[in-house]
Amino acid sequence: MKYSKTTFKLTSFHLKMKFIFACLFCSILNIQAQTEFEPPKLTCVRSIASQTELNWDLPLSANPCFSAYEIYASNGNKNGPYSLQASVNNPTQTSITINLSTGNPPFYYFYIVHRGTCNNPSPIPKKTSDTLFSDKPTSVAIKKVTVINNQIHVHWEASTSPEVIGYFIYNNADGSSGGFNNPDTVYGKNTTTFIDNFHHPKSAPITYAIRAFYSCQSALPNFLEGSITPPDKRHSSIRVNNQTPPDSCSQSVSINWSPYLVGTSSDSVLNYEIQTNNNHAGFHTQASVAKTTNNHIVQQIPYLVDYCIRIKANLISGDSSFSNELCFDSLRIVQTPKTDYIRFISIENGNMLIEYMKDTLASPPNGNPILYRSADGLVFTPLNNTPIFEDETRSIYQDNASTEINPANNSFTYMVRLNMSCGNTHFSDTATTLRVGLSDKGNNKAVLTWTGFEVQNIQFQNFVLEKIVGIDTNIIGTYNRNEISYTENQLFDYRLDSIDEVCYRVTANYFNNNDNAPRTLLQSHSNIVCIQPVPKAFVPQAFAPEGNNKTFKPFLIYAIADNYSFQIYDRWYHLIYTTNNQNDSWDGTFKGAPAPLDGYLYVVKFRGKNGQDYESKGTVMLVR
Repeated sequence: MKYSKTTFKLTSFHLKMKFIFACLFCSILNIQAQTEFEPPKLTCVRSIASQTELNWDLPLSANPCFSAYEIYASNGNKNGPYSLQASVNNPTQTSITINLSTGNPPFYYFYIVHRGTCNNPSPIPKKTSDTLFSDKPTSVAIKKVTVINNQIHVHWEASTSPEVIGYFIYNNADGSSGGFNNPDTVYGKNTTTFIDNFHHPKSAPITYAIRAFYSCQSALPNFLEGSITPPDKRHSSIRVNNQTPPDSCSQSVSINWSPYLVGTSSDSVLNYEIQTNNNHAGFHTQASVAKTTNNHIVQQIPYLVDYCIRIKANLISGDSSFSNELCFDSLRIVQTPKTDYIRFISIENGNMLIEYMKDTLASPPNGNPILYRSADGLVFTPLNNTPIFEDETRSIYQDNASTEINPANNSFTYMVRLNMSCGNTHFSDTATTLRVGLSDKGNNKAVLTWTGFEVQNIQFQNFVLEKIVGIDTNIIGTYNRNEISYTENQLFDYRLDSIDEVCYRVTANYFNNNDNAPRTLLQSHSNIVCIQPVPKAFVPQAFAPEGNNKTFKPFLIYAIADNYSFQIYDRWYHLIYTTNNQNDSWDGTFKGAPAPLDGYLYVVKFRGKNGQDYESKGTVMLVR
């Protein structure tokens, strides 16, 4: 078989190219295999003056092509430039000390390069380790110190420094700034909670500080620990204690507590809450006090129950810290009121009417019951008023409305206080008046809203909304406990000008579950809220003296004759007509002659039936 010269040349070229590609492929595979050797993993760095000790862990698999570990460093800049500092020719070596200038800053970033040859004239491509900073761990920020289940819990922010493996927890039981010895140790960079099992929170307020450390701290802990929490950032626990034993007659106990401190300051605290727990049913807040207060008298401690007290500090950071729990055995005294209650509360003729039922089995109080009133349900003021009716089973009080205690402006909460024979104080449950108000009015409509009915231990039936027009009262509808609003879309018919006022009242129907059978349906009334129509002036847009509308004047709705004026001005604001009589009208003339065809400005002022003055302006066209 014969081949042409062209055919032979092409075949020879293809063979050469195949050989070249095969060689390149083998070389790529060889280089790829050579790059699989891992460098050591840096563990920690410590700097002492101008010397820096670098520590690492060897790769998991030995490198048969080992040539050297090359140590590179950058002064204070993670992004470099990096320069070669030393070479390690021993594949089993795990540390090296390097002399470095302190510089500014005096700290360095390091990485390790793994080199090898494997009898290849070209060096194996480098692969670097992780990068490690030689600075000490930064100071750790404490978030809070709190007590949970009578154990002190310390919470902090995780260190931002690399290679941190744990924390030293220092404490000082006397709360001073010194004396931090024999720290506890926790491991794990992300471990940010410590439970102190060695100090009872009731014994004393305890101050805590934290220091982070690197993985090789055991060799030279002084150089590998971070900065300890500075004195002005250390947190102290709260310790609460009673100043005197609880008084079973007054049902109270005087307590004090150590303030929650950051350093020596309590500025991190917003306020304190005094929380109590009856028979292990869970803590609830009994009172709140200012951050400058560290004592309180806890009152109304119930009888025949286990009772615990703790302090909650609300911090500016949004966190909270709790004290130890201060617990007492059951207080015991006989014949304390247990079944007294406010049975009924209502607004009658604008005044608050309150019915208080007595506990006939309790010891008689020292003096008469005292009615208390509160505008916010928290702060109560004694009224010291005499009941309008009283017998051995109940007292009925009337709290007369005034400017300060207008039931239309606010709901009011009432309770009754008894001074008992042993000097202790007893308070009844509370009851709050039902209030209805206008949340919106305008465009001839009104939106009514009323408060939920707050009398304790009742069986609620319904709300009844009444509309009062003159002497007529009509029921608009009945509503359940969660339905507390109504919208009236058409209040007044302005064509009639006959209704001067529309009023509303809400009635709550309920049974008091404290009553002995047979129970009586009770009705508690709200305040009465009234709405008057808005006076208006209706004015034509044009009139024709020679036509059907021969004169021009405003038509007033819900207005009176007092303080009335009506003026007409031409386009140059010259007064051409004025009157103070609502019955007068402009006939389209000026000084006895017909006024020209034009637009004219009118101004009408009048007084409404509500006593307010109004003004209306506009233009009217005179048509001939």
